[in-house]
Amino acid sequence: MLLLLILADDFTGALDTGVQFAACGIPTRVVVGEQVDFAANDAAVLVVDTETRHLPAAEAYAVIAKLTREAMSAGVFSIYKKTDSALRGNIGAELTAMLDATGKSLLSFVPAFPQINRVTVNGVHYIEGIPVDRSVFGSDPFEPVTEANVEKLIHQQCETNVQTISAGHTPDACQEKTIAVYDCASDEELKGIAEKSSR
Repeated sequence: MLLLLILADDFTGALDTGVQFAACGIPTRVVVGEQVDFAANDAAVLVVDTETRHLPAAEAYAVIAKLTREAMSAGVFSIYKKTDSALRGNIGAELTAMLDATGKSLLSFVPAFPQINRVTVNGVHYIEGIPVDRSVFGSDPFEPVTEANVEKLIHQQCETNVQTISAGHTPDACQEKTIAVYDCASDEELKGIAEKSSR
């Protein structure tokens, strides 16, 4: 029975995520492309490489929205959007697509990966202490990251409301759809966010 769907925008990200579950003995399958038969899946975790990193934002939005709706129709309600830890790709479009397709009012987004020194502080994403847009990823030949402030980066592709959440805090109540971007600078903070989000 499929318990968790993970949507990654490239093959490396899909494998990196899927192997974590497989290493724990959880039946995991990785597939490529947007044509997915959720009913026929026999794994507990399904990771889909959507191949959307280099697509125009509107096309990436459509792919993520479609897969999210189809998964929910098949009874899959635990869906995780894997993004690049350097924030390359269609971050704003894909998070908004998932938020819109689920019909939820809040989507939690934690860009940080403290284990490899990629952290978010006061809404700014850092790679080894350097704002991401000034790091090597700012001059990526295919997907340069031009903004280190995560809220501004998201708003390059969408108008969805964004709240920056300081470490240890929770999102404010809001009347409109919101992406909550969490500050996170350590594995302990990451664990705390996960525990609060799962309640």
